[in-house]
Amino acid sequence: MIQIITRENRGLFRHALTEMHTQRRKLFIDEMGWGLAEIAGLEIDQFDCEEAIYLIDMSESGRVLQSARLLPTTLPHMLSEIFGHLCEAGPPVSNNIWEASRFCPAPDTPKGAPRRLLLGRMITAIMETGLLFGMENVTFVASAALAPLACTAGWRVTSLGPVVRTRRDRLAAFSAEIAADGLARVRARNQLSAPLTRHADPGLKRAA
Repeated sequence: MIQIITRENRGLFRHALTEMHTQRRKLFIDEMGWGLAEIAGLEIDQFDCEEAIYLIDMSESGRVLQSARLLPTTLPHMLSEIFGHLCEAGPPVSNNIWEASRFCPAPDTPKGAPRRLLLGRMITAIMETGLLFGMENVTFVASAALAPLACTAGWRVTSLGPVVRTRRDRLAAFSAEIAADGLARVRARNQLSAPLTRHADPGLKRAA
């Protein structure tokens, strides 16, 4: 089950959010060596704001399996503030365009097929969430290893610019269409017959 965590229901998922930020530190800072800030053992950046939507894939026992972040492009986001040079015509900005970033499988997830399976589930969750919140497109930056998997997941993907070599990798920016037929294709490729996402009612906390 993948929880859609918004400003309204964030209080229900404090433990999962802390685990997400811990896993981001372990993967991006400890394992991959990215020069990111660490705060009390957590990886938190300037885009982890109130408006962000987090998608957290959780096991039945509550263990965080993977996570990702969605942010409106009308606010400062990674593509506008850090990776704008990847877009030939500039980063797309619209109320109906959001950015997906910080895809983070649990660090102990084996590479290869297990991580590809998680990516397929997360793309499905992004599509479901996008349709629920009225998104029309989602932008993202992908590395040379991730880009082919993301671009052939079943949704319609458009390149926003050329591949750019950095010190550590080759990066490119893309825009994916959020549409019902694309969601159907993504679900079919991942052998999914029912929605993956849940959006918990914040009233549950008050009722408890």
